[in-house]
Amino acid sequence: MVFGKSNSLQYRVSQLAVSTTVIAVVVLTLASGLISHSLETKKSASDLVEVADLVTRATVDATESIVSDARILANMPPVPALIRASANNGIDPVSGDGTLEWKDRLATIFSSFHAMRPNYTQIRFVGFADGGREIVRVNKDGASLVRVPEEQLQLKGEEPYLQEAAELGYGGVHIGKPSFNRENGVIQEPRKLVYRTLVPVFDEDGTAFGFIAINVDLIEHNAATFEPLELSSDFILSYSSGSTYSWRADRQRGDFAFDAPSSLPTAVANQVQRAGSGLTRITKDGIDYLSTQLDRLSRNTHQVHVTLIKPRHFFGQTLPISTLQLFALGLLLIVAAARYTRAGLKKALAPMIDMSRDIVSAANDGRDPVLPVLLPDEVGDLARSFRHLLDRLRQQEAHAGKVYDAVLDGLAVIDANGTILNCNRSFQTEFEVPPSDVSDVTLSDFVTPEDWRELQTEITTFLSTGSPQAFGRVNLCTGHDRFGNEVTLEVSISPLPDQHPPLFVAVVRDVTARIALEDEAKSLIARLNRSNSELEEFAYVASHDLKAPLRVISHAATWLEEDLEGLLTEDTREHMHFMKSRIQRMARLLDDLLLHSRIGSIEFDPSREIVDGTAMVEDLEKLVESSEQIALRFSDEFKSARLNFLPLRTVLLNLIGNSIKHSDKEQGEIFVSLQDCADHYSIRVKDNGPGIPEKFHGLIFGLFKTLQSRDKVEGSGMGLAFVKKHLTILGHDIQVISDGSGQGTEFVFTWPKPIEAADQNAA
Repeated sequence: MVFGKSNSLQYRVSQLAVSTTVIAVVVLTLASGLISHSLETKKSASDLVEVADLVTRATVDATESIVSDARILANMPPVPALIRASANNGIDPVSGDGTLEWKDRLATIFSSFHAMRPNYTQIRFVGFADGGREIVRVNKDGASLVRVPEEQLQLKGEEPYLQEAAELGYGGVHIGKPSFNRENGVIQEPRKLVYRTLVPVFDEDGTAFGFIAINVDLIEHNAATFEPLELSSDFILSYSSGSTYSWRADRQRGDFAFDAPSSLPTAVANQVQRAGSGLTRITKDGIDYLSTQLDRLSRNTHQVHVTLIKPRHFFGQTLPISTLQLFALGLLLIVAAARYTRAGLKKALAPMIDMSRDIVSAANDGRDPVLPVLLPDEVGDLARSFRHLLDRLRQQEAHAGKVYDAVLDGLAVIDANGTILNCNRSFQTEFEVPPSDVSDVTLSDFVTPEDWRELQTEITTFLSTGSPQAFGRVNLCTGHDRFGNEVTLEVSISPLPDQHPPLFVAVVRDVTARIALEDEAKSLIARLNRSNSELEEFAYVASHDLKAPLRVISHAATWLEEDLEGLLTEDTREHMHFMKSRIQRMARLLDDLLLHSRIGSIEFDPSREIVDGTAMVEDLEKLVESSEQIALRFSDEFKSARLNFLPLRTVLLNLIGNSIKHSDKEQGEIFVSLQDCADHYSIRVKDNGPGIPEKFHGLIFGLFKTLQSRDKVEGSGMGLAFVKKHLTILGHDIQVISDGSGQGTEFVFTWPKPIEAADQNAA
């Protein structure tokens, strides 16, 4: 592969180094700008907090001063005296002075407060009676104080603040909204903005009598409030009523906009009105507006916001001269880094570039590359690792070739047309394919045309769908081996991954011998089934045919005994009894023989006839021929287990019956227990009989085998044979634990667990 200048390693590393330098310079420059911007933001926020705090404290202090004056006036002696006189025909019952004297005194007090407070425009004492008539009023007209004559005192019953004052309680105060001064309901010219502070007064019974009202010139009052602060920034106080007060730092004066559009831009004004107690920063037309709510001046009915106005100077504040110097220095570093990196990389990467070129050339020429394995640096490490990798690949290739040739099945790599590209030794041997040249050999040469069409269909389906499921089966094909004999072949095809064009692996196996063995096995199984069927039929017929003459002999013996009843001696009577018992034993023997032959004829189904152990116990207790001398017990685990009723009942019945027959104790004991062993049961039948010597442990399970004479122990000798055959058919075994010393016998056998359906489990 030949690399151009733009995609060579040297070029890309140079570009990476230069790009890293550029990114570092840009990041440092932006970081400097962001830090400056952050500092500016923090400074602006700090300025806003400082201005808000100063404005709030100054406003609250000035307002509290007015409220304090109003409360002092409300408690001056003339006020309660006038209240008492109004209820006593104009004469104060305490002092004896009349209303006129007390009004003069109150007017004098109002005048003295006017003199101390240059921004007060009116001080009034207003009663709620007579439509809110003014009782005493002193106005300020320029530098002059004017007491309003009695006949010019007004009725304030229509003013909204009268109702608000009437709702005040003890200690209450009402600070009205800014409005133009009105006389007799008419706004006075020139217009003057005032706001009123009202403090209620009460008579001796606690009934609201009236209020003290102080009108303040809003513009002069605010100027006197804010001038001492020497504020260096413009700000605007915005009231929720729509009014604004704009403070100009350059002339230390403010203007009030009453019922007029805000001096703030509309978008800014809308956001200010929605702002809460937190900091709100708005940028509009190169100006920053920082706003917050003045909580101490705000009420439930109205809110007051302060907005600090600061023009933005981006390059003077956000990008100071140090940032610009850093940016210029960064540009110089970029140029120097590009030159130095290019020269250094050219020298450092020369061995790697030479190695890369030789590897490409060696790959094209089919030779080993010359690698700089002696270099002591990373290039040398890479060369040594590459050499080691080449050696490992050769070893793995050789190992894979050995495995490929060692596979007993024939393996062949084919293309989509079936042409064999290479094959293993088994394929070469089976079909005499020359190992040196297989270019003219196809898979279709070794199977019939019909079989090849089926294989070709699988390949075509895969090429059109791309799904490996197209090769989901093994094909049985007819072919010929190297000797020309017709053979049966198993052929399976699967795609090789990541091959372009697609390649496939064909696995070819000669299954002629296996199919012959399978056919022979099927024939033997069929013969075995016929033999078993014939054997079962023979056992049934033999049993039936033998029992027929046996019944005749039994009837003849009975008739003979009846006919010779008077002539029988004790010996002949004993002989007759002996003959009849042998006839009965022979009948039982034939029945047991028939039952034994039929064991296994019905396949055991672990999901059928499932009962509780308790039901099994009840059935066994009814069937066994026990007596008072035999104690038959079952463990709790056995009673609580779930069991298949048959053939387990038959197995247990024969084991228990065997213990009863051979019991030699005055009180025989038989104990049946069960242990749950995860995937099966272990069942034990233990008695206290004479025991069985170890040398007879294997003998007792044979047909017609008994350890005692049948004259002593009545039986056919088939019981344990039944047990053994049932367990053998189920794939389980039985063990005898006894030494024949009279300590009893224990039979231990395993038994499959039942398979219960979902509805049985739920029940």
